[in-house]
Amino acid sequence: MGAKQRTEREVSRTIRLGRAQRGVEGLRRAALAAEQEFSAELKLVAPSMRESAFNLVHYLAVRRHDVRELQGELARLGLSSLGRMEAHVMASLQAVLQMLCTLRGESVSADVVDDPPITFETGAALLVEHTNAILGPATQRRHTRIMVTMPREAAYDPDLIRRLVEAGMGIMRINCAHDSPEIWERMVKHLREAERDLGKRCLVSFDLAGPKLRTGPIAPGPAVIKWRPTRNALGQMNERARVRLMAGTNQPDAKKDGDALGRDATYDDDGRLTEPAFVSCALAEVFSGVRIGEPILFDDGKFRVVIRDIGENRLRVEITGVAGGVAKLKSEKGINLPESNLALPALTLKDIKDLAFVTKRADAVAMSFVQHPKDIDDLLREIEKLNVSQLGVMLKIETKTAFNQLPDLLLRAMRHPPIAVMIARGDLGVEVGFERLSEVQEEILWLCEAAHVPVIWATQVLESLAKGGMPSRAEVSDAAMSSRAECVMLNKGPYIRETLRFLTSVLERIEEHHYIKTARLRKLQVARRNSLRTPDA
Repeated sequence: MGAKQRTEREVSRTIRLGRAQRGVEGLRRAALAAEQEFSAELKLVAPSMRESAFNLVHYLAVRRHDVRELQGELARLGLSSLGRMEAHVMASLQAVLQMLCTLRGESVSADVVDDPPITFETGAALLVEHTNAILGPATQRRHTRIMVTMPREAAYDPDLIRRLVEAGMGIMRINCAHDSPEIWERMVKHLREAERDLGKRCLVSFDLAGPKLRTGPIAPGPAVIKWRPTRNALGQMNERARVRLMAGTNQPDAKKDGDALGRDATYDDDGRLTEPAFVSCALAEVFSGVRIGEPILFDDGKFRVVIRDIGENRLRVEITGVAGGVAKLKSEKGINLPESNLALPALTLKDIKDLAFVTKRADAVAMSFVQHPKDIDDLLREIEKLNVSQLGVMLKIETKTAFNQLPDLLLRAMRHPPIAVMIARGDLGVEVGFERLSEVQEEILWLCEAAHVPVIWATQVLESLAKGGMPSRAEVSDAAMSSRAECVMLNKGPYIRETLRFLTSVLERIEEHHYIKTARLRKLQVARRNSLRTPDA
């Protein structure tokens, strides 16, 4: 290489170094400025969460920028590209900044040299500490805990619970949307007996039911509503695509429509529509919080409709899509309104009543359908009344609104540690669209790691195995990906013990290669020299 070429390369490198340094300095200034922006929220977090709250705020400030070009510059210079800064934002920025100053032959300012409150070591340690506080300690062979949802049978089969504890269940999950306090009491009693017999600790978490939107009862007969949207020659939806959503039987105005039992459409002898199909919903807030043109999804998105008209305690909707072209809607199926602003408090009267029982037996309580910081305030107020300040709180992120407000929800919940976040991927996927679910899931993992808050990976993990005894290939890949969270939730099924053992094996194997999102470069067996030789022809 000639002298001219060396000079050009040195000039180019100097320019890149300067550009990278200005970029990192800009991110650091933005992170420090965010402390003032969020000063009111930061003052109210619990002392044990204060440093984590600052780190979350720093991360939010950095992620307001598109840093991809800067990442490329840093990588070409052989420096950290800031791709794993979540748990220690300021430490990452300052470490890179120090290297850039050194490479440019400049002195480093004193405030950059000093260790930030969260270092590379303390960031990781805080996540472990907060995880242990709400999910219990990890096992020797895997950092990811396993939570198992209890079937009703567990109340009458103590051996089932014993076998699950033996197989590695670290948290028993009881869903308050089902069964009764008497059933829940039996489950907890059997667990405590299994703990004593086996010498193992297993935590208990109760999911509050929350204001779950579901279809009401269907009239006797087939007990389904058949929907098949079709179009005429002009491409217009035909009359069979019209459906009414009406107030349920606990609404006074529903009496004008009899018992408000859902029913299929009716037709005259010539096949003309005489009465459109209708389905009921018991929550009146649905009818006052929606607008014409907003979508509604039934049964995990199998039915897609759009609101065409709004009346008193009733909506007229038009079917815009049905999975498979035709499907049947039954009672007790989920209703999602992803674009609507519903005034639904996350804490219901039933939840408040259940809390009196739950808080005496639970290590943690999960809040369903949390959407706004006020929802968390409502829960914390009830917890304070019951004098159970040590109770862990899990936030179930299952709506688009909750995802969009996650930073505010985290900061509000950090007033009452220990806390965790559950990614309820079923409803969340319906709300944000399944094509966005992976992206949204990733962002939740990033934000929670920045807050040093553990994540529970939930919904349909190895569901085919739990229910049918054989996993799909996609489910095995999903199970491996779940190691990036601090806990994985399994749902109930006849093969739940086999599923628990299978998941344990998957997690133990994959954690030799990954810790959260960091690759761990264990020696690869396939990289041995002998494996690279080809046999003689």
